[in-house]
Amino acid sequence: MINSVNSILSRPGGKNRVRAQALRWVRPLTVVGLLVTVGLAGCSMAPRLKDPVQPLPEQFEAAALADQSAQHYWWHGFGDPYLNQLVDSVIARNLDLRVAVARVAEVQNQFRIARSEQYPSMELSARRDQQDVPPNVGIGGQIGDRFDLPGAPEFPDRFDYTTYSASLGFAYEIDFWGRVRGTKQAALQEFFATQSDVRTVLLGVIGETVATYFEIAARQRTLELTEESVRILAERAEILSDRYQRGLVSPLEFHATQQQLHAAKADLPVLESQLDAARGRLTLLLGRYRMPVDTVLVPESAYVYALEEIPSGLPSELLQERPDVVAAFQRLEAARERIGAARAVQFPSFSLTGAAGTQSSVLSDIVQTSQNFWLFGAGLTAPIFNAGRIRANIRVAWAQYEQLALQYEKTVLTAFRDVEAALVNYGKLKERHASLTAAQASARDRVQIQELRYLRGTGDYLGLLDARRNFVLSEIGLTESRRSLAEARLAVHRSLGGTWIQEGSEYNPEAP
Repeated sequence: MINSVNSILSRPGGKNRVRAQALRWVRPLTVVGLLVTVGLAGCSMAPRLKDPVQPLPEQFEAAALADQSAQHYWWHGFGDPYLNQLVDSVIARNLDLRVAVARVAEVQNQFRIARSEQYPSMELSARRDQQDVPPNVGIGGQIGDRFDLPGAPEFPDRFDYTTYSASLGFAYEIDFWGRVRGTKQAALQEFFATQSDVRTVLLGVIGETVATYFEIAARQRTLELTEESVRILAERAEILSDRYQRGLVSPLEFHATQQQLHAAKADLPVLESQLDAARGRLTLLLGRYRMPVDTVLVPESAYVYALEEIPSGLPSELLQERPDVVAAFQRLEAARERIGAARAVQFPSFSLTGAAGTQSSVLSDIVQTSQNFWLFGAGLTAPIFNAGRIRANIRVAWAQYEQLALQYEKTVLTAFRDVEAALVNYGKLKERHASLTAAQASARDRVQIQELRYLRGTGDYLGLLDARRNFVLSEIGLTESRRSLAEARLAVHRSLGGTWIQEGSEYNPEAP
């Protein structure tokens, strides 16, 4: 290659010839580079709009009085390693979450498609064209009459020729009015919104997993306690049956015990069905058809758990981290950018086209520099008449923006109301749980007193059985209260987007 260049420069006028050939290539490329720079820095027609949401209160009013922080992985606050492991398994296998992640990949590539319009498109082509035409077509028709002159050579009956060509071409639209930029920014905001959708799905899946976990725990415990209640009632019914046959108790008392026994037995199939349904939902969350019963048993540690208090005075800015609120705002931004893109269509569009290559009728000559060619063109296209289509598209973009603005405002208001309601409900259920805990303690004391009286001979065995059953019933109520309290706590987490700290994220999809 170096020797070839030196040989060209050694010829008379070689340097000027090379310089001229170089300028033929450099000038179009320089123009293209400058115009690409102008296009990338094109103005935006997107409107500057105010936030459609009214100012929020500074903090939520209904919060507990403690001031402790929560862990970033909020479900760790339940202090259950088995639950943490279960949530990890669900995140890895859940089908809804995998669909949402696949949707992110789709929108990510849609953004890349929109972004690609900012740059020139280039195509490499190689062709072999062969033509066989009659003599009165094309150039033959132009020069055919000259062959009728005396001494002219014989005119051919047909023209048959082959052309070989190879070229590199480009096309580029100068984004002076920001149409391409607006489309790209809208696609980018849609991508961000889809990422937020993944976080919404993730939050819902984790929340459903935690709720199902504690439901299984409560159903298992309630089933065990109900079976214990049936055993106590069966023993009481046996004693009363003997006394009834001897005429020592009234028929009313005997049949009342029988009725209680049968009613307690009737609860067992219902509880078993509810437990099986909860296990089935957990199996579905794990993305499986069915699982052995042992694999969806909840350890006894799940029946009793200590929850950290919710900090007081939670700032309303936390709603800005809630994924559905974030997604609604990002889609609103996408609609704003689409308004700019629709506006830009009203104005003239500028485009550049060009190509460079080589062409020859002999394949072996196609590499000769004398066969090179290039072309460069610039075009302007301005809309003159389109029967109102462009203005209608602008109105459509504005209407879509207004819809999304209202939807965003509703999402924020709904989120704020969700937090308020969840905090109030959690506080009231804590009060109820405290009362049920006190009632259970009283029922336990009653059992101890009845046992002592029975041992001393001052109380009968039926009184002891009644005290034990009363304690079992109080334990059932407390178990359901624990479940309700856990679900209320879960509702607070979900209403706040997972936790009440603003830094970090449970899930971070790949950036575009």
